[in-house]
Amino acid sequence: MTLLNRFLQLLKWLESGQEAVAFLTDSLGLSAMLAICLYGPIQVLGCDMPSAIALSCTAALTLFCLLENPDF
Repeated sequence: MTLLNRFLQLLKWLESGQEAVAFLTDSLGLSAMLAICLYGPIQVLGCDMPSAIALSCTAALTLFCLLENPDF
């Protein structure tokens, strides 16, 4: 019975992991990951914190707009 309970917990964990991966492969998740990944390198290149945040968010917003392809 304990083995079945552990297996059920594993399946629940895999299902929640699948939802997280689905979010990260969505356009919003990709944009968020880009902003997080660009923040550090931009700051290392010599920008202060507010500028690095603004630049990484601008790049993420640009990627989001390109992925969503809005019709104007």
